[in-house]
Amino acid sequence: MLVCVFPFLSISGLKVVGESISPAFHLQLEESTGCRERDVKLLQEIVTQCMDRGIALTLARYLEKEEKYLPPPSIRVVVTVEQTEEELEKAATTISKVAQTVLL
Repeated sequence: MLVCVFPFLSISGLKVVGESISPAFHLQLEESTGCRERDVKLLQEIVTQCMDRGIALTLARYLEKEEKYLPPPSIRVVVTVEQTEEELEKAATTISKVAQTVLL
């Protein structure tokens, strides 16, 4: 998993969260705005702009009223064995560029 996550570790403004055995991981804001709704809007804008550039991502969904400990908002990223290193690098570069625009 570390090889798959590696290109995503250096995205400024976002941090990688997840289990090393899982094909899915999450990108959370390094620093919250202090408002969950604003955090969700920022992450959704990153997802939308990445989709416009051909990178499929999704905002993680939680049962907000049912969760005992509601996780911070995050972008869910899934890596498959069919993705090449070049595709992962392209995805990480795209996410990084979009995050720089949205978060700065």
